[in-house]
This record gives sequence, structure tokens and C-alpha cells, in this order.
Amino acid sequence: MIHQLQNNSLPNEGVIQLNTCQLSYIRTKRFAIENDFIASVIQSFLFVLFALITSLSSLSAQQVIPKANEPNNVWGSKLLTTIPKYRIISDDTAGVKELIYEGAGYGNLPKTEVFAYYATPGTINHNASPDKNLPAIVFVHGGGGKAFREFAFLWAQRGYAVIAMDLAGNGKDGKRLPLGGPDQDPRKKFTNIDSALNQQWVYHAVYNVALAHSLILSFKEVDKNNTGITGISWGGFLTSISAGLDNRYNAAVPVYGCGFYFDTAGVNYWANLNKLSKSSSERWIKQYDPSNFIGQSKAKFLWITGAKDQHFNPSMFSRTYNEVVSQSIFRLIPDMPHGHYEGATPTEIAAFMNHYLKNDPYQLPYFESVNNNSTSITALVNTSEEIVEATLCFTKDKTLPFEKRVWETLPANVDGKKVTAQLPDGVVMWMIDIKDSKGMLVSSKYYFQ
Repeated sequence: MIHQLQNNSLPNEGVIQLNTCQLSYIRTKRFAIENDFIASVIQSFLFVLFALITSLSSLSAQQVIPKANEPNNVWGSKLLTTIPKYRIISDDTAGVKELIYEGAGYGNLPKTEVFAYYATPGTINHNASPDKNLPAIVFVHGGGGKAFREFAFLWAQRGYAVIAMDLAGNGKDGKRLPLGGPDQDPRKKFTNIDSALNQQWVYHAVYNVALAHSLILSFKEVDKNNTGITGISWGGFLTSISAGLDNRYNAAVPVYGCGFYFDTAGVNYWANLNKLSKSSSERWIKQYDPSNFIGQSKAKFLWITGAKDQHFNPSMFSRTYNEVVSQSIFRLIPDMPHGHYEGATPTEIAAFMNHYLKNDPYQLPYFESVNNNSTSITALVNTSEEIVEATLCFTKDKTLPFEKRVWETLPANVDGKKVTAQLPDGVVMWMIDIKDSKGMLVSSKYYFQ
């Protein structure tokens, strides 16, 4: 049988004559082409659908899991806006006042109580007339510490309003308060990451430091634009977090304590994190390591520690201060003892705070530049006072942990504001210490060869 297929697209080409076999072949070929086309469309659709699902999944993951360098602020927006209720528990004649302020809930307790000392130049002298527009200090104790009356008195003598709180749920006598928050068991500071948020010590400690700051700022005698924070050891850890979260601070002095708890050099706190499960360790770092927060701080920093400190090694310490974008000054001494008294009393802390909070024209010297090669060092110092002594502090020892390293010193040369020194062979780490005519000691950063 002969079939006729009219070519409508080519009307002037006439009629094409096809037999049955030819027509069958065309129909089969057309069906195959149509199937290929449909398959192609379906394949494209599935590819687009897969890409869309992957994109949405990625977006969802980004919303749930913070980036490594993003702070996981578990304290929320009320951290800096809550002024706690408080009551004075000492008599009116006390020079250093004792007070209780209200903290966050703990376990089944809907609220906690925090003990603190508060002092001003007026309270310690029993004369309120000096208490006007006072700069303020928030003083944060370290591990095994308490609210220190003597350091509250010291800062009031220096002309400041000061609050020094207890962060272990205790009163002035070291005994548990009936409504005290979590204690400062060193292990639980880490292992409680698997407990409810309101049972975690770091959560409460940071919250209670912020509440103390808000409370002291609410007092009429305090200048709300001039506050600083200083903390020792674990208090330095809390100072590093607090200065990042709370931009009401103008100046901060972390002593010993810092961030980068996951730094493996010299072990230190890495061992505690390593005892947790991988997910718990990562969550602790996300929530609480100061490296997540300190880079946001607008405060000026003075960093104080010892190069042989047994709790916070130079690797951790240097990584932390390198996160800070504002001006930093350093006081680094190889053999500085680790303790509350040793960490609270360096005169450089008061000089630093006086400059930034009391407009004292004297400023601690600081290193504007340090240039070094394998054999020599040239440093320029910004100072208004004469440099009376300069020392190259160095170690050739690669021993870990850091506190076991042997350090050596050599005199450096002083020419006005320029300090030079020859670097001995084999040095692996060094810094320069200088002393000015006021007796203030400051340092360069740590340098690792």
C-alpha cells in the first residue's frame, strides 16, 4: 500500500510517496525522539529539583549551626538591659558595703542571689561629697576566689566606684547562700555543658558580671560613660568574654586568663575539653570560648601574664590578644607568679585605668613598631617618659608545657625612644620589657621564631 504524506512545511515540494515499511520506520523513529525529549525534560527537572533541595538544606543548616567564628550568644538581648534588684545587707557605717543582687534562675530556683562588695571614695571615708561622676570598676575573681573586700577597698582608694561579686554562689563568709547559683568546681565548668543552660557555671558567671555592671551604672554617683573591667585567671577568661559582649566598657585588663581553650600547645585546658564527647566539646567552644567574642570589643586592653604561667600558656594568650582590633598594651614577665594578689596589685593596672577612665594625661608606654630579623631587633616606643631600662627576655627551650621552659635575659640598648638588641642563636620565643622613669613596666608582644 502506498501512503501519501503531505509536507505542510514545504507546500511547493509536492507529495512524498512512502510505502508501509518506510512509514513504520518513521513512526518508530518519531516515538523514540519524543521519548528522548521527554526523558531530557524529566532529567532537567530532577536536576533543578535536586539543586533546590540541596540549597534549602544548606540554608537550614546555616541557620541552625553557627559558623566557627560566630559567637553563640546564649545570654540573649536582655544581658545588657537588665538592672537587677538588690539590697544592702551591711550597716550604714561600713566603708565597704555588702549587698545582694538578683541573678538568673538555677535549676528549680526561679532566681538566684549574688553577693558583692561595693565601695566608693565616699563610703570608705564616710564622706559622700567626693562621690560625683565617679569612674567605675567591675572586679572579677578567679578560680578558687571570692568577692574580695580588700580589692574593692583598693579601687575606692584610687578614686573609683567598684563592685566585686562572688561567682560561686557564696556569701562573704564563703558559705553557700540559700539561693546561690552554681559553684565553681573546675570539672563542672566543662562537664555541665551537657546540663540545662541555667545549670552551667559559665552561663551564670558571664550573666552575673553583666548584671553587676548594669547595677553599678544605675547608681547616681557613677559616670555611665567611664567603666572598666579587670579579672584574674578565670576572671580574665570572663573579662575577655564580657568585654566582647558588653561594649559599655572603655577599658579592660585580663590578667592571666584568655581564650583559645582548644589550643593544644602545652595541653592546659585542652585536656578538659578532650574528656568531653566531640559534640559536647564543640558546643562548649561555641558557647563559651572567649575567642568567639573578644574581637567585637571596642575597649582598650592591657594584657598581663607570665610567660611560664601554668594555666594559660603563651600560645593561648597571644592568639587571644591578636583578636583585638583596638590598641593593646602588654606587661609580660617570664616568672610572674599566678595568684589573686599578684594579679590584682600591679601598679600598671591603675595607671592604665586612670588614663582611659579619669583622663590622666600619663599613658603607659607602648611599642609602636618592632622590626627583627634572625639576629637583631629594633623597636620604637611611644612614651612621654624616659625609658630607664630595657631587657630582652628570651628562651631557647622548646619544652612543653610552657611553664617548664628556661628563660634568660640580656640588657637591651636604649637610644631615646628606640630600643635595640642582638638576638642570640637558637632563640624560639622572646619579648622586650622596658621600664620608664615612673617605674612602670611594659612589654612588646610575644614573638615566636
